[in-house]
Amino acid sequence: MKKIKKRFLAMGVCLAVLFCFLAPVQPANAAAKTVHLTVRYKGKSVTFLKFRNVGASPSKVKGMMGAKTYAAVKKAWGKANKVEKDDFMGEGNSYTWKNGKTRIAFGAYKNGKRKGDVVIDIQNKKASLCGIKVGMSKRQATQKLIKQFGKKNVSVTMNQILVQIGYYHPIEFNLKSEKVSGIYFMSS
Repeated sequence: MKKIKKRFLAMGVCLAVLFCFLAPVQPANAAAKTVHLTVRYKGKSVTFLKFRNVGASPSKVKGMMGAKTYAAVKKAWGKANKVEKDDFMGEGNSYTWKNGKTRIAFGAYKNGKRKGDVVIDIQNKKASLCGIKVGMSKRQATQKLIKQFGKKNVSVTMNQILVQIGYYHPIEFNLKSEKVSGIYFMSS
């Protein structure tokens, strides 16, 4: 009877070890498969871009538009503070939401569909980008960004955190006294 118990115990331990080795391992600093470039402003969030395969080589990163129309953004944030005719080929308008030192702008065609360009310039606590706000500590912002974009896409210097997403312009998080002092992203 003791022999049978020992055999079952040994077999159970072997199976437990085997399952531990077969379980998929998640790298600690890997990026999520899809990353959303979301701006929180006036208490509402709008996703302007979505990126797939952020952890892959730059040529494999795919960018897709989030909010596809002016109406979708207007529904969340209300009317734009500034509407200008788009000078480039006269095709549509440029919409800008501005509050103090924070400015968010994008272009749309005449039919209201959004063009690919967007400018996000956050210099005060009225808005956030990817969950990062002005005033957040450098350490906390870095940890959040590495969790979202992966360690290889986030570079930290003394006065700036840069997030590189494929061939897009990097997202800039400017630092002053170990705190985020400004956030800037531009895509065209």
